[in-house]
Amino acid sequence: MKEKRNGRVLVGKVMFLLFIAFGAQTWASGGNMDKPDLVVRKQDSGKEFSLKSGQVIQIQLEAMGGAGYWWYVQNLDPRYFELLSENTRPASEGRVGGPVLALWTFQAKGTGDAEIKMDYFRSWEGVASASEHFRVKIHIE
Repeated sequence: MKEKRNGRVLVGKVMFLLFIAFGAQTWASGGNMDKPDLVVRKQDSGKEFSLKSGQVIQIQLEAMGGAGYWWYVQNLDPRYFELLSENTRPASEGRVGGPVLALWTFQAKGTGDAEIKMDYFRSWEGVASASEHFRVKIHIE
């Protein structure tokens, strides 16, 4: 009986810690991890945007991970951005091995002008073999 009670207490403590960790991440991102302040897509490459320190930007790029290609963030300046998450979801329903939509969520910090740079390549071939490039300039107030 005591083992069962201790197990429930442990599960309760773990759930509490997960709740605290998620709440801290949500608070740090301005309150809503599901709704970034700015969403940027491939067609926005080369453009300039403005954010306030603490706001969240999400970059959405399509990738063919099954072919070995992936988007890699290059030289992210930690003075201006913190990577909060990197996720994927299917780009189209019902296509196993098909394209995926890759989602990177960053929080702006500090103030100044910065750039998010990403290159699309196979890791074993290196960045010099990148077949596509993505760049956005961000002014952080």
